[in-house]
Amino acid sequence: MLHKKYFIILLLIIVVLSCRKNIKSQNNTIHSNNIVKAEENHVSENKPEKKKPVSHISPYSFTKGIYLNAYTVASKKFLPILDSAAAAGINTVVFDLKNMNGHIFFKVPLKQEKKGRLKPIVDISSVVNILHERKMRAVGRIVMFHDQFSAEQDSTLRPKNKQTKEAWKESKRRKASWLDPSQPRVQKELINIIEDAAKSGIDEIQLDYIRFPTQGNLKNAEFYYEREDSLIALRDSTYEFRNKTDIIENFVKKVKKICSKHNIMLTGDIFAIVAWQREADVKNTGQDIKRLTKYLDAIHPMIYSSHFADNFGFRKNVSNEPYYIVFKGTKLTKRYSKPTCRIIPYIQANSWKVNYKPAYIYAQIGAVVDAKADGYILWNASNKYFKTLNWIKEYNNKK
Repeated sequence: MLHKKYFIILLLIIVVLSCRKNIKSQNNTIHSNNIVKAEENHVSENKPEKKKPVSHISPYSFTKGIYLNAYTVASKKFLPILDSAAAAGINTVVFDLKNMNGHIFFKVPLKQEKKGRLKPIVDISSVVNILHERKMRAVGRIVMFHDQFSAEQDSTLRPKNKQTKEAWKESKRRKASWLDPSQPRVQKELINIIEDAAKSGIDEIQLDYIRFPTQGNLKNAEFYYEREDSLIALRDSTYEFRNKTDIIENFVKKVKKICSKHNIMLTGDIFAIVAWQREADVKNTGQDIKRLTKYLDAIHPMIYSSHFADNFGFRKNVSNEPYYIVFKGTKLTKRYSKPTCRIIPYIQANSWKVNYKPAYIYAQIGAVVDAKADGYILWNASNKYFKTLNWIKEYNNKK
């Protein structure tokens, strides 16, 4: 009887212990499941989100543009100018990302020795948002081969002087300003800057100074491609030597690939005189309109009457005949361009060497319209536009 009692007690102990073990096992399972779920949630939360496609503003059927330097964009004047521009019907703003001094105005990775040229005062995304809120297109202007900072800092990026074998520069009195457009290191750095700008949400990149230097003793200037071609020709008698137009075309072709990859437009500025496509000008600058416009969405001849010498085109006072020079330059650019490329000249919006009155601006706009161009861009280097914009506002109201 006693043995039976002990047996029942032992059995109860075993049952209790077994139950506790099962409960612990279940708790561990629940805990493990919770950990797995938590980890799954953690992984899910840290999965990279798909980037929303950048929303760009397409070109207007008729561009009414204005140029602003980076210092204006970063100043208190920016918004008041935009308000005046909007009232005048301006729908496109071109602003500096890199200027002819070589200064870069947005954040890009640079080597330590070149950081002195970086002045990141423009937040591209912020500027794009401000412009898009006003239904204005955002165009980043990037100066190419005119770069005083780099030319002074690293003379190996400049053309060579054939006589002295030292670095060539266009003027003995002034600082060196021009890089060698055919130098691979020059092109590579510019391509990297363009790539960084292209990712920023900007609508368009506009290339300026996409040419060879035209001043100074050019007979003494030897460029990288000339030395390279001479070496290749020694090994290959059938080799065809390149010229400046080959270099400029191939560079623009590279840039076009970058812009296409980021779904933005590419445009370029040309010397006004290049619109006439005289052999000497094309040969010196490397700007062949037909070849350039294969890759450009728009071309901008910089047609300022103040930049033409008296008697040009048999006009005695060409500086104050803005209609003639803008109409002629626009029509010629149109003649030599590919049909797929839009023609949008820069017009003068300042008083340098001209009788600057409302009639001067009206004549230029009239010439652009009569020449069936795709718009215009106002140029005033110091960005003093309020008077001009008021004139344009009055011009629009009279139509």
